[in-house]
Amino acid sequence: MPLTYGLNVKGAKAAPVRKPIFDDDGDEDEPEHAAPPPPPSSKGRRNGAPPLRRKEVEADHGTDLSSMNAATAKVKTAEELDPTIFDYDSFHDAKTTVSDARKAASRQEAIERKPKYINNLLDAAARRKQDQTVAKEKLLQKERENEGDEFADKEKFVTGAYKEQQEETRRLEEEERVKAEAEEKRKRALGGGGMRGFYKSMMDMTEQQHQAQINAAAQVIGKADEEGGKPIAGQNVAIESTAELEANGININDDGQIIDKRELLTAGLNISTQPGDKKSGRGGADHLRTSALKSSQQHAGLQRNGASRDAQRERQTRMMEEQIAEKTKRAREEEGEERLALEKAAKTLKTEGEKMDAKSRYLARKAAKERGEG
Repeated sequence: MPLTYGLNVKGAKAAPVRKPIFDDDGDEDEPEHAAPPPPPSSKGRRNGAPPLRRKEVEADHGTDLSSMNAATAKVKTAEELDPTIFDYDSFHDAKTTVSDARKAASRQEAIERKPKYINNLLDAAARRKQDQTVAKEKLLQKERENEGDEFADKEKFVTGAYKEQQEETRRLEEEERVKAEAEEKRKRALGGGGMRGFYKSMMDMTEQQHQAQINAAAQVIGKADEEGGKPIAGQNVAIESTAELEANGININDDGQIIDKRELLTAGLNISTQPGDKKSGRGGADHLRTSALKSSQQHAGLQRNGASRDAQRERQTRMMEEQIAEKTKRAREEEGEERLALEKAAKTLKTEGEKMDAKSRYLARKAAKERGEG
């Protein structure tokens, strides 16, 4: 019932029909008649929507039929051009295949996850121990060089364990050298490391994921083309333009739009001038000068980092050698001081004994003298 504003006069309710009390036999089979509905209000008719005319209804039905026929014709034309145009499930499956495989791999990796930090800590401890061994060996070599031919006539004994230790040390040094060379090559391949290498690796990873999705979709499209037949002759121009773009390394989608506009970037600085900038030429020159200065500083810093790695390792080895030498020197000094203290204590005991002997002899002589005089 529509809501109206104003005076709403309600019609009188009809009295309900009462059943006769003493006439039950003939009234059971007769249906009850409800009261007639009240007549509709004139105000409600005025406020409600006017009834549609028959001609307007027929016109609407004709419009719906014509639009439906046009849509059906467009669908048939599209299906004739490309039988797989409405095959949304295949395209969705092809798009999600790579992501599903990556998620499954991540879940499997989470199940088979190994300790992340303890292995690195153990490796670092083993590396420090090996560095200390190398430092001790170098210190011994320097001591032998300083001794010269002092102990040349002495016999030397070399055990098998010492030989194995020497071989293990040389093997670890070779592994460290190979690892350092591989790390240096990787940094050069990434553009020198730092933020530049980080952004380059991120872009390469994104490009690989995108290319994997494109390849999966291309496989599905190729299967659909084999099932649907050869393309129509009217599509030759679009196919040739698409092939030309793909030959240049630019990927496009089914609508002919470029998927990744980063592929249009050329080598160098792609700087877009700001509108309304009166000093665009000077600003661009300053930007180029600043960029060149930053790149040269970054390149110099990378070279210093690459050269300082070996220097840092050499400094650490030298510091270990100095610490070991200082520790050995301190131990020798402590041994010398202890030996001097023992010798001094022995001399002191000897001196006290001599004093007691001398005193006893003096007392004996004195007693003998007194007896002789007496």
